[in-house]
Order: sequence, then structure tokens, then C-alpha cells
Amino acid sequence: MLVLAFGAFCAGTDNYLVAGVLAPMAADLEVSVAAAGLFVTGYSLAYALGAPIVITALRVRSPRRLLLTAIGLSVAINLFAAAAWSPWVMAIARIAAGCVAGLYVPLAGAAAASMVGADRRGRALAIVLGGISIATVAGVPIGVWVSGLSSWRMAFVFVAVMALLATVGVALTVPAGGGTPVVSLRQRLAPLRHTPVWLGLAVTITGLTAGLMIFTYVGPIYADAPAVGAGYVGALIMAHGLGALIGLWGGSLLVDRYGSRPVLLGSLTLFTVNLAWQPIAAHTLVTTVVFVVVWGVVGWAFLPAQQHSMIATADPEQAPMLLSLNGSAMYLGAAFGSAIGGAVIVVLGAGHLWMFATGFAALSVTLSLIRHRRPARPQDRRSVDEDVVSA
Repeated sequence: MLVLAFGAFCAGTDNYLVAGVLAPMAADLEVSVAAAGLFVTGYSLAYALGAPIVITALRVRSPRRLLLTAIGLSVAINLFAAAAWSPWVMAIARIAAGCVAGLYVPLAGAAAASMVGADRRGRALAIVLGGISIATVAGVPIGVWVSGLSSWRMAFVFVAVMALLATVGVALTVPAGGGTPVVSLRQRLAPLRHTPVWLGLAVTITGLTAGLMIFTYVGPIYADAPAVGAGYVGALIMAHGLGALIGLWGGSLLVDRYGSRPVLLGSLTLFTVNLAWQPIAAHTLVTTVVFVVVWGVVGWAFLPAQQHSMIATADPEQAPMLLSLNGSAMYLGAAFGSAIGGAVIVVLGAGHLWMFATGFAALSVTLSLIRHRRPARPQDRRSVDEDVVSA
């Protein structure tokens, strides 16, 4: 599980690193900060939409082989990004990186969940997701530090080196196991025919839209804040990552003890309230740190609760498909957040991002309330299985 989590750490660093080097990257590639934010959009859309198509087209039965293929390709893709000589080359590199991350993370999560009993799934998922949250604590700050020593390009070389170590780790420790049936794209999308599933995915999309709208542009938001300044942006990212670790692990423990519904609704509600407080918190450095830590805690406590809620009533063989769909929804939300955030910056300025982020967070609470107003019916669970069998 730790090796799988390290691979997720590489994917998380690869994704979130752009936020830390957004300004120098934009200047070097001669684009605006808002346009550079679209590199996050390209990565996220590729993860959300491209990965399910790629994994279906590959038609590989061995999960271990797919894990090795995905993390191995990440090495070459990040070296390609480090050498990008134009915005279009960087865009291609980010789209390719999103596709391979979309292969790796859901497979790693499903593998971790299959290793334990149902009462420990929350903690197993938290271990893999913990790799992504640790990326905001360690991976992104180290990448930003490396870029400060030379250039932003060396940050992507750093990710490539980490991905190479993860490739070796997967090759040495993850057992080959038995083959799994090749799943068609129709089978992967079959669960979308059922209201609880797509409502759950809508909760994921809106929640991640709110969070990534702020995270992608944390530099522009606080660089111009009189009480903060550009020199503290790296520290704020690290503080957010520390909060994410607390929220991820604490949320998973609460899920295992109380179930996903109260943790999900509670964390999303606090997330919404905290985002609404952002412009007031920005008046002092202390309250800004409190804001980003709380944002990390409640924003990441939501993720294991949401993943657990997606597979809580499903048969074990359905878990990989549901987690893959939820992973796509996460990055679709990230794509929306970075794209909408960039548009808001261009039209209204970075100071207005909090209003739109709060609105999407409130929408995620509403959708979650609708989804959880009654438990899933047994016939709903059977119909999902029947759809997959018929497909």
C-alpha cells in the first residue's frame, strides 16, 4: 500500500506543482497567468475524460502491468514537460500526464481497497489518497524550492525522478496477481444510468470545482494581499497540505466509525462556511494560515467519505469502476475550477474567486443532501450489477 501511495504522491505532485510555479512558467512561455492555469485544465480533463477511454483501448488484463505502464510513462512525460519550448508543447505534456495519472490512481485505490475488509476500506483508500495529500505538504514545496534554485523546468525533472523510483517500487513489490476481465467503455459507464451514482459524481464535481478554483490561483490571490505577499505562497501551500493530511486520515477514521453520510455532509458544510470567510481571513497573516489549514482539513476529509459512499453499497467487483468514475469526476471538477477561476480573474480579478468557490461548495452540500435523503434501495444495487452483466 505504501508503494501504491508513493505512486499517488508522484501523480499529486505532478498535478498540483503547476500552482506553485504558475507565475515563472507563464512568464517563460509568454502567456498570461490565467492562460497558464489552463495547463491544469488540460491535465484534469485528460484525467477525467481521456483515462477511461485509454484504459479501455489498451485492453490489458493485468492491473500490475497497467500500474507499471502508467507510472513509467509519467517519467518520460515529465521530462518532456521540462523541455517544453512553447505553450502548445506544455499543453500536450499536461494532457498526456493527466491520462497516465487517470490510469494509475483509480487502479491503486481499487487495489488498496481489495486488500482489506469492508470495515477498513476507508483507511485503505486514505493511504493511497494520502500520497496525493502529502504531495501538497512535501512534493509541491520541494518542487517549488528546486525551481527557485534553477528554473521551473527542474521542478518537472524532480517529478520525473520521483516517478522513476515509484516505477521501481511497483515492479519490485506489487504482485502480479490474477488477470482481470477486460471491461468495455459501455460497462464502465453503465452505473451512470442510476440516479444515486450520478448524483454522487455531481457532488464530487462541484466540491472539487470549489477547492481547485482557489488552489490553482493561490499565488495570484495572496501575492497581492497586503498581509501576505508572494513570499508566503509556498508556506501557505504547505500549511494547506498539513491540514489535508489531518483531514484525510481523520475523515477516514470517522467514516469507518460513523459511516460516510455524516462525515460527508459535515465536512462539505464546514468547507462552504470556510470559503465564505476567505476575504475576511486575508486581512492578516495569522487568519490566512488558519483559513488554509481549515480548508485543507475539511476539503480533504470530504474525499474518503465521498469515495466510501460511492462503493459502500456496491459489490466488490463494482468498486474499481465506481472509483474510476469518481476519479474522473474529481478531475472534471478540477478542470472546471481552473477554467472558471481563470475566467473570473480575467473579468473580475482574483479577489472575486471566493464568491464563485463558495457557490459551488454550497451546491455540493445541496446535491449531497438530495442524494442521502434516503438509503439506496436493494433493487438499485441489483440493477447496476445487471447493467454491467448485460453490457
